[in-house]
Amino acid sequence: MKQQGFTLIELIVVIVILGILAATALPKFVDMSGDARKAAAQGVAGALNSGSNINYAAAMAKGQVQGKALASATAIGAPVIDTSGGCTNTVAGNLMQAGVSFAASGAGTYALSTVSGTLTNVGDTVTCKVTNNDDTTISANFVLVGTK
Repeated sequence: MKQQGFTLIELIVVIVILGILAATALPKFVDMSGDARKAAAQGVAGALNSGSNINYAAAMAKGQVQGKALASATAIGAPVIDTSGGCTNTVAGNLMQAGVSFAASGAGTYALSTVSGTLTNVGDTVTCKVTNNDDTTISANFVLVGTK
């Protein structure tokens, strides 16, 4: 009767080859957390950019016009969000409404800072930077439009 199967040497060769493949592929998967954080920061910046543009459109629909001095926070009324404070964690939190936390520091939060520009009139823009507080080397920029 003839036995069938793999010899011990064949099994060891396969295990060694799998080990070599795993060793070369592992560094690519280990670095994925940094890529994920970068993508998350870009996603937050994109959401803030969209929120800012929608907020500006709502302000225009309620009668604010470009070039007009920033009105008081109560002049236009809800749901337009006052972004005249610029690139602050409070403004970002109001634009996002839920799901993302903004703070000067802390795990799982993001911080906002101004890159360039000032808000003097409705429609003025500033470039803001969103920084991941878990890894402050990771950030993304977006444009904030002034309302109120």
